[in-house]
Amino acid sequence: MISAMPQSLSKVILHIIFSTKNREPFLDSDVRPRIHAYLATICRDLGAELVHVGGVADHVHIVTTLPRTLSQAQVVEQIKKASSKWIKELDARYRTFFWQRGYGVLGEP
Repeated sequence: MISAMPQSLSKVILHIIFSTKNREPFLDSDVRPRIHAYLATICRDLGAELVHVGGVADHVHIVTTLPRTLSQAQVVEQIKKASSKWIKELDARYRTFFWQRGYGVLGEP
């Protein structure tokens, strides 16, 4: 007899990459550590295990696990939406900030 598994388990590691709109260098050295920390907070709030956040002035890299209850698209949408709202409220110079529409997601071994 095969016993039922008591819970669902998943450990999918994603490498998410997306850019600022038109690759504008909004993420200068002053705000970059703050946006990276905020991106990490969003991932944790979504139930993901954050591995690393990094990037440069015009794009970010996020390595995180995929929460069991969300799709890749939902995770990216929520990360981009929340972080865009946050940075726009941070300072008047970021009021025109947007992320690009697209993104890249790679599965990590």
